[in-house]
Amino acid sequence: MPKIVSIIKSLHHQPKYTLMRGLGRFGIVRSSIAQARAVLQYSQVRKHITKCNDCMRDTNFSGLDPKLFSEELNRKGVAFGMTLPAQTVRLIREWAETNNCYADRNPAHGFLLKDRAAAEDALGKPILVAQYFNTSTQCPAVAELLRDPFIQSLAAHYLGSMPTLAGTNLWWTFPVNASEADRDRHAHLFHRDVDDFRFFKLFFYITDVNPGDGAHVCVSESQFNPPLFKRGDQWNIRRYSDNEITNYYTKDRILEICGPAGTGFAEDTLCIHKGLTPTRTPRLLLQIQYALFDYGVMNDRRISTDLHNITSNKA
Repeated sequence: MPKIVSIIKSLHHQPKYTLMRGLGRFGIVRSSIAQARAVLQYSQVRKHITKCNDCMRDTNFSGLDPKLFSEELNRKGVAFGMTLPAQTVRLIREWAETNNCYADRNPAHGFLLKDRAAAEDALGKPILVAQYFNTSTQCPAVAELLRDPFIQSLAAHYLGSMPTLAGTNLWWTFPVNASEADRDRHAHLFHRDVDDFRFFKLFFYITDVNPGDGAHVCVSESQFNPPLFKRGDQWNIRRYSDNEITNYYTKDRILEICGPAGTGFAEDTLCIHKGLTPTRTPRLLLQIQYALFDYGVMNDRRISTDLHNITSNKA
């Protein structure tokens, strides 16, 4: 009964997104809609890719072929080799240190990074995740990255349609003794996403991520092979325990992705994946998502008057 009530509320507030989530569980629906849109936009997409290729001298990712990169992403569910320039990493990090992030992605719980302890005192609990809002418009380095011709071409190749920017998200994950509820809320348990009928995400580490620093973990090729423990599991969207995943997939397919600041990769997060909770140092991660449609759910856009600093009245 609680689940039915939740679905009814979601249909009322986000009808298109809720219907997509229901239909998008079925592979035949995802592929049919993606293919139909690709046919309708074929000429437009070809022109877009040609335009991107003509500007490829301006990319931050020289040496990478967007078509081949897209093919690897489609085959494995994850593709590696993207590295942000050191200057871009520095500019994003500086912006993050001088703008409010928001505990638990709550617009009412803003604080500067240097005031994290005061924010935890105000909330009465450790902060696992703190996200920034409006990064694509307020952080110039992120806005410039979104115009990169390699990214634009990759998105068109992979989606087969004109790419839609469904959202940018920049957030800290802190090494705290987080509650199970917070770990669940912030996707630190294995799961898979149904964010559209076809979509993918770019991830960039803005801090060094070594073992113990909150690496992203994904299971390669699992977008075609979800865990099947009982009838209907191929359509089920839920959290999985570590034991379920390690007992189902071979060790070589479970990838803990580490790397220095600037490390980037693309992933279709229909794959099984999770974020590890840091045990040593905080992690700052930039995520960029492209999809067929924007349901207004995955973006970080918020009205400025809704954003508040939780530490502003503290001594």
